[in-house]
Amino acid sequence: MADEERTEQATPRKRQEARRKGQVARSAEVNAACLFLAFILILPLVLRWGGERLLLTMQHGLIAAGAMRPSDAVLWSALAMLTPIMGLALLVALITNLLQVGFTLSAYPLQPDLNRIDPIKGFQRLFSTRALMELFKSLLKFGIIAWVAWRTLQDEMDTLMATARMPLPDALASIGNTLYQVGLRVGLLWLILALLDYLYQRWEFEKSIRMSRYELKEEFRQTEGDPHVRMRQRQRMQQIARARMIQEVRRADVMITNPVTYAVALRYDRVRMRAPRVVAKGRGWLAQRLREEALRWHVPIVPNPPLARSLYAQVEVGQEIPSALYQAVAEVLAYVYRLRRGRR
Repeated sequence: MADEERTEQATPRKRQEARRKGQVARSAEVNAACLFLAFILILPLVLRWGGERLLLTMQHGLIAAGAMRPSDAVLWSALAMLTPIMGLALLVALITNLLQVGFTLSAYPLQPDLNRIDPIKGFQRLFSTRALMELFKSLLKFGIIAWVAWRTLQDEMDTLMATARMPLPDALASIGNTLYQVGLRVGLLWLILALLDYLYQRWEFEKSIRMSRYELKEEFRQTEGDPHVRMRQRQRMQQIARARMIQEVRRADVMITNPVTYAVALRYDRVRMRAPRVVAKGRGWLAQRLREEALRWHVPIVPNPPLARSLYAQVEVGQEIPSALYQAVAEVLAYVYRLRRGRR
């Protein structure tokens, strides 16, 4: 049973259990690509805002190098430059994780597991299909990104060669702009590859949590109970309901029959009831059982096939008859009352 092929989609309970264990569809490439692209986009703003601080930091660093003791100004300048970058990294990591998996916190992966340190299983994981697929994706990603970076540098080669004849500030600005273009193109391409990897990870995750038919039955049995037990419980409840209904026949005023197929017992209390009420009904063997009970308690049995079928189809046990049947039932009750007066 455990080796049965998993062909069924995971149930909500299975997904919740996987999420509790920290098993979610997540791509680390999305985090890395978004972080790299955000860094490339914010870097010019940080350099423009902190250019003077950077120069001041370099000057102080050179002056303090002889004393081997950097000044506080150097440390604060470096911290001012790094703070926006670190804050951006934290924000991007938080947003990308929320977009991929939502808010999830699980300590299950931190629990000790001997399988993780098993050298045999570790060797199997190292050469598994998944590991080979990850290696192939990494090589493919590296090759594509390297090709795009090389093509960008090739397009800007004339500009880079011209920097040899430029003043130092202009040359640095030109080189910085070229590197920015390379980083931007690489970041955008990396993001596209990361989104494709995310789709692959989702497909792989959905495949990993598939369930077999046996697992579906076991989960249903655990959540809803054993269907055989529930069927026996329903049968038991039906037996109890039938027994109570049969006991109500003794209180009936009349039983209307088909005369073989249907049997419906009616009771009417002029003080407490607005209309006659069905206290028992049945068909087939149950109709025969109700007739036997009526004979036992001397309840009048009146054959009236059309009325018996209408009552059986339209009125449930414990309900009053509809107004459309008032006339027909009234005639039957009048007949029964005349019989009682005649006996007296």
